[in-house]
Amino acid sequence: MRAMTPTGTLEELRAWIIGGTEHEMRFAVQGAARYSIGTLIELLEELQFDYDEACDKFLRGWLETLSPLERLAAAVRTRHFYQLGLCAIPQAADRALLQVLDSVEPAVEELAENFESTHRRASDPDPSFTKRYTSRLLAYAGQLRSVAADIGNDAPLLRHISAEVARLERANPEGSGQPEKYRVADALDAEPKVPFKKRVD
Repeated sequence: MRAMTPTGTLEELRAWIIGGTEHEMRFAVQGAARYSIGTLIELLEELQFDYDEACDKFLRGWLETLSPLERLAAAVRTRHFYQLGLCAIPQAADRALLQVLDSVEPAVEELAENFESTHRRASDPDPSFTKRYTSRLLAYAGQLRSVAADIGNDAPLLRHISAEVARLERANPEGSGQPEKYRVADALDAEPKVPFKKRVD
């Protein structure tokens, strides 16, 4: 058997994803650190229709290894897989959106910290701007954090909705004439005790 190393070529990465074992997937995720987001998306484009479960497993593991801004970018750029080759994954659309929602707050925090750092350095001799300009960035940092917190707080709500829809669909596989998601939305509107409740359209 060919020895596996965590810094494999793209061909090895492809083989590990296809293999799909826990051991192979761990090496695939580690080996992915060598490649750009674009390169890995191209690889997944090739594999998604024939190896959907393996691609999903790899995607989830890979996203966890990325820096906050890279993770958000990758989560956004890979959403379409869950509408195409990975659409048969249970709750595929929910999973794709959750991967984005879970990535927002850490990424925005990194951006906000960058703005604050820029403000602190505004008195240095190199920048053309002063703190009179970067005070804007401080305000933006606060606004970004507020919006990101709201988005982050919506992730538990979506998890609840997704789990409830899945439960109802399992209980009534033939359907009730109306998508179960509307029953869940109606129930949320009627239940004021749900702690993470938001308006559900």
